[in-house]
Order: sequence, then structure tokens, then C-alpha cells
Amino acid sequence: MVLAAGVHRALPLSSRIGGVALLAVAGLVASANPAAAVDTSPPTEPGTITVSGLTSSSAALAWARSTDDVGIEGYRVYRGSTVTSMSLIATTDAVASYSASHLYASGSYVFGVTAIDAANNESPMRTVAVTTRAVSDSTAPAAPSGASMTLHAFSSTRIDITWGASSSSDVSGYRVYRNGVEVARIALPNGLRYSDNGLAAATSYAYAVRAVDSAGNLSAASSAKAATTLPTDTVLIARGPYVSNTTGTSALVSWWTNLATTGSVTIAGRTITDSSRQHHAVAVTGLSPATSYPYTVAGGSVTATGVVRTAATPGQTFSFAAIGDFGGNSIGEKQNATNIAAAGTQFIQTLGDNIYPAAGLPDPGFGRTYSDFDQRFFKQFASAIRSQTFFPANGNKEYYGNGEFWSAFPMPGTNHSWYGYDWADAHILVLDSEQPVAPGTAQYAFAQSDLAAHQSARWRIVAIQRPPYSSATSNSSSQPVQQYLVPLFQAQHVQLVLSGNTHDYERSHPLVDGRPVSTGGVTYIVSGGGGNGFNPFALAQPDWSACREAVYYEFAKVTVAPDHLTVEAIRADTNTVLDTTTLTP
Repeated sequence: MVLAAGVHRALPLSSRIGGVALLAVAGLVASANPAAAVDTSPPTEPGTITVSGLTSSSAALAWARSTDDVGIEGYRVYRGSTVTSMSLIATTDAVASYSASHLYASGSYVFGVTAIDAANNESPMRTVAVTTRAVSDSTAPAAPSGASMTLHAFSSTRIDITWGASSSSDVSGYRVYRNGVEVARIALPNGLRYSDNGLAAATSYAYAVRAVDSAGNLSAASSAKAATTLPTDTVLIARGPYVSNTTGTSALVSWWTNLATTGSVTIAGRTITDSSRQHHAVAVTGLSPATSYPYTVAGGSVTATGVVRTAATPGQTFSFAAIGDFGGNSIGEKQNATNIAAAGTQFIQTLGDNIYPAAGLPDPGFGRTYSDFDQRFFKQFASAIRSQTFFPANGNKEYYGNGEFWSAFPMPGTNHSWYGYDWADAHILVLDSEQPVAPGTAQYAFAQSDLAAHQSARWRIVAIQRPPYSSATSNSSSQPVQQYLVPLFQAQHVQLVLSGNTHDYERSHPLVDGRPVSTGGVTYIVSGGGGNGFNPFALAQPDWSACREAVYYEFAKVTVAPDHLTVEAIRADTNTVLDTTTLTP
């Protein structure tokens, strides 16, 4: 397979992640899944880029769509002063346009656009040169708030700095100062963070940040804050621990250390050691079902704790949290994560779009960079995922990072797209709406076989990002899911389908063929209010829609008992129930 320069295929789950051969733990799940045929054909080059609406700080780019033998997943947008200096600044949602903003006046830019597909094949790049208009402006922007700045010593040579945005609307970037000397320029839309590497051990450094507007005016400096690098060879647990791939008898415990070091997990009276690495992922086997096991992970001499809760057994009641479209570093995401950590739920089933890239790749280099993974997920969900199993579903955002998400969060099964698992009286099927779902595809064959094999389960629940029924807009209902999978769900007696993608909450009546029924229907719930903005409802509420709202961030708490299943939409800011429904088998 030949790919364009600089393009890397997404890592298959059978690869080595953090030095751990995941084939050794793939059998932890109840359902195996056949891999789809490997797609090695890149999309065609995007068409000519047109530029319109040019101002001193913005430009609208549009291009003719690429084509692909399977489908376009999105377009990557690059920017630089020359073709050779370009870096990734955005990935669009398969939309052949991009609004470039926060540019500098009289600035000479080169923009590049490539198309990617769901196999991470990247097309050749189309480029265009843009020169923004001049502006006459001598007013300095407001300085970033010193109170918003945080400093964290990652190692003996690195300090991470984050800060809040200036209150001025015309800011194009920021400059970071160490001990009064400029050390970095951050151009928007890149994240408001900087990792300062190459420092001396056990040394104090003071940092300040200044905003820069489109005309090049500098704000006053924020009030300075200081941090001290760690002594040489000091080990920290920088991410985790977190639990994934849990069954009745096994689980995967993961954590990341700032330095490569040996590690271990102590659980159920035994210690499992791991070799020297930064990303530790240790399979724990030989556990008993429906049991809570406190564990301790160690990286060098530093430790952290959590709890593995193995799958409940038939006849037991349990709850889980379902959340979609959340990883954007908002207050709503933080509130949801805090509420989930205290909700008494046993695991988290995501509904896709788990981490939104701020600009470039979401996790470009753990050892040198404080990334979107750190700022938009681990910071908020650290408490929840150390003791609740993390079961992810894919959205389109998971396909924007060269496989980085699946490296950090290995999914059950033999690929990173679809799988199934059992918990007490429920069987949960996780599907991937970014991959083909029509009859004859590998995913459809897996879904059909998996559901048919679990007809004895009291409850059959499906998680898939794109909803078959959404009344937000005229195109928010996924036509492929509705056309191909809804008949399968009905034929295989699925009771509940959980989705995200639309940033709102909506619950259907039990439906058959899109019409409310009194018995035997499927209830469809969109829980896309995880924390990354809202999609207001543009359509009148249809008769199939029982409840909808797009004002509050929320997650869905699903409680499963042998004789009933209850879904509660939990409002993020108040941790109260905003909607509830109960199903019977």
C-alpha cells in the first residue's frame, strides 16, 4: 500500500499499543468481530479552492468534493506561510468548505486541503495562496486573565502552560514568555496551551501570556505565574488509571507515566508486572463475575488506585452511563463527568465524538505535548474512568487522528469499529456509523449474527453514533442507519438504541417503521448533549418524538433490571432528571 507523504494508516487493534500486544487481550470480550476488507485506495484530490469573503482576518474557502470508493470521512485543512511550512489546523466533517478566521492583517498564507476516508487514506493536497486585507488599528486587545493560567510540571525538562481566552474578539494568537523572554507563538485556532521542553531540572520558571490581535497589536502581559520542574528521573502517573474491556472474569487496566518505567497492577491479592514503557496496558484475568476489586497501579515508586467492577450476572440490577459528543473542554463536559463519577453506574458507554480536536492531531506526542486528550478528556473524566469501565463507540471525530484514539483506548474485539458484550441480563451491541452498514458489509454481517446469537438475553441494546431518528434538522436522521439497520433492529427484537451526533437530547416513542406502537417497538434516544455545544431543533416536533430539548447538557443513565429498563436524562448543571422512560421486555 502506498500513501501520500506524511500519511499514516490508523493502527489496527491487533497492533502493539504501548508495547502491549493486544492480540493477547482481544479475547476478553464476549463477541468477536470479523474485520472488514482493508481499504487502501485514497480519495481523489479535492477540486480547485475558491476564496471569497476576504477580510483582514478571515477568508471563506470552498472546493469541489473529492470522490472515494467507500466514502469521504472529512477534509483536512492545512495552513502555513509556504507550502513546506504548513501544519494541520482543522478537519471538516466531510463538508467541502472552511471558514478561516483569526488571521493576521496583510498576512500571506498558503492553505492546503486533503480528503481522508475512514481507513485513514489521505488524498493528494490541493493548495491556494491567500493574502488578507490591510487594516488600520492601534488598539491593543485585552490581556488574558492571569487567574486562568495553569502551570504543571510534567517532568524534569517540561512544564505545561494553559490559559483562558482574551475577552477581545479580534485576537489572532498568543505569545508565551518564560522569565520575560518570548518562547512561543500560538496561532489560532490552535489550543490555548504550550508545552515548554528542554528545561533544567528542579528549576523555577515564571510564565506570562500576551494576546495579539489581527493588526499585530500586543496586549499587556498576564500576571506571571511560576512552576518548578521536577527533579531528574521523577516519575508521575500522568494519565489514568482507567479500566476498559471488562467482562465477568477479566479487564484491561491502563495508565501512562511521564517517563518510561516499569509498572505493575496489584489486584485480588496478586501483582502483575509490566515492562518499562510510558503507556501501560495490563490484562487482568481470573476474576469472578459481579465483584468489585480495588486495584493499585504503580509506575516506578508512584501509585494510583481504582476499582475494577466485573460484569454483573443475570438477575442482577445495574446502571450505566451513556454520553455522546462531549470531549471539548467545556463546563458542561466537566459537570457531566463529575455527575457520572458519582452516579453509581458500573460503566460508561460512549456514543461517539469522544474527543474533539482543537486544531491538529489530538495526541501528537505524549512525551512532549499536553494534548487534546489531556485537556479535553483525562482532565474531566479521570475520576470516573478509574472505577467505571470505559466502552467507547466511534464518531467521525475518532477518525481524525491517525489512529491515536484507538491507541489510547483499545476497543474490545478484533478491530476498532464494532463489538458486543454482556452485562447481567443485557447484551449491548456497539456499531460504527462511519463504516458501511448496508447488507453484505462486514459490519452488517456482524450485527446480524451478534443479535441473532443473543435472542435469549432479556435486553438487547445498541449504541451507534448517528441516529436513525432525529428531528433537529432535515438531514440529522442517518438515512443509511434508518434504511439498513432499523429493519434489522426490529427483526432481532432490539428494545433500545442509543445515539449521539446531534447535540441535543431526544427520545422517541417505541417505534416500528418510524411509527409509534403500543407494544413491540424500539425506543430511540439521542444523548448528544455531552458538552460540545447545542444543535437547536429547526423542525416541528414529529409525532414519533416523545421528548426533546437542546438547552441543557446531559447524559443518559440507564438502569437495567430483569423485568424493566429505565432511562433517565440527567441534566449536567443540576444533576437532576429532565426526562425518564421505563421499558418492559
